[in-house]
Order: sequence, then C-alpha cells, then structure tokens
Amino acid sequence: MSFDKNEIFKLSTEEKRSLAFELLDSIDEEFINQPVSEWKKRLIQKRVDTDIKNPSDVICWIYYN
Repeated sequence: MSFDKNEIFKLSTEEKRSLAFELLDSIDEEFINQPVSEWKKRLIQKRVDTDIKNPSDVICWIYYN
C-alpha cells in the first residue's frame, strides 16, 4: 500500500478528522471479526467463575476517582 502523507496533511481539518474516523472504524470492524483465541476464552471464563464463587469480593470502581 502506498500513500502520500503530504497529500493527507494538505486536507482540511474536517477532511482529516473524517479520514481518521474512517480508518479507526475499519480497524474496529477488523478486530470485531477476529475469532477469540482459546486462551482468552479460558481467561474470561476463569474470571466469570471467580466472580460467581465470590460475588461479594469485588471493588466498585465508581468510588475510585
């Protein structure tokens, strides 16, 4: 892939903002469509199981400002 950064820098602020959001949206779409790895599934399940076994053993982040 090739592009000219100088051409991008010549865009108006609104055009650069729009391009940036389009790029970020495309990254989000690619990330969402990736399968969740087995190790991540196991980690999530371990954390859910821990929470179920010890529901009162949590720290509310709302009060940590």
